[in-house]
Amino acid sequence: MKKSLQRIIFLLSFIPTQVLGQGVQLGSLRVVIEGIKNAKGQIKVGIEKSAAEFDQGPLHEARYRGETVLSKEGRIEVLFRDLPLGSYAVKSFHDEDGNGQLNTNFMGIPTEDYGFSNDARGTMGPAKFQDARFDFDVPEKTITIRLK
Repeated sequence: MKKSLQRIIFLLSFIPTQVLGQGVQLGSLRVVIEGIKNAKGQIKVGIEKSAAEFDQGPLHEARYRGETVLSKEGRIEVLFRDLPLGSYAVKSFHDEDGNGQLNTNFMGIPTEDYGFSNDARGTMGPAKFQDARFDFDVPEKTITIRLK
C-alpha cells in the first residue's frame, strides 16, 4: 500500500500545474527593461493585478509578484514563470543606491529612473493601472519597459 501511494505521488509530480490548477492557465511573462544608464545598484520589477494594488502601493513595493536583479547598463530581462493568465500592470525602477526605495527630491520628484508597462506615464505622479494594464492571454509573452 505504501509503495503504491509513493508511486502515485511520483506520477502526479509529472502532471503540469495547468491540469492540477482546475482550469487556471499559467504562462511565462518576460519583462525587458531598457534604458538602464549604469550598473550601479539593482533593478526592481513588480507585477500587480488590480488597480488597488498598483495605484495605491508605493513604486518600490510589489504586492502581487516582484523581482529584484542586479543592474546592468543597457537592458536586462526578468522572467516571471507560472503566472496565471489575466490582466496585469508592471512597474520598475533603477534602485541605484540599493536602498530598496525610489529616491525623490524635496518636492517628491523621483531622482532614480522608473517606468511602467505600455510606457505609461502619470501626470504629477505615477502612471495609473488603467494606463499600464495589458492582457497576459498567451502562454508566453514579452513586454518592454523603458526607464526614464
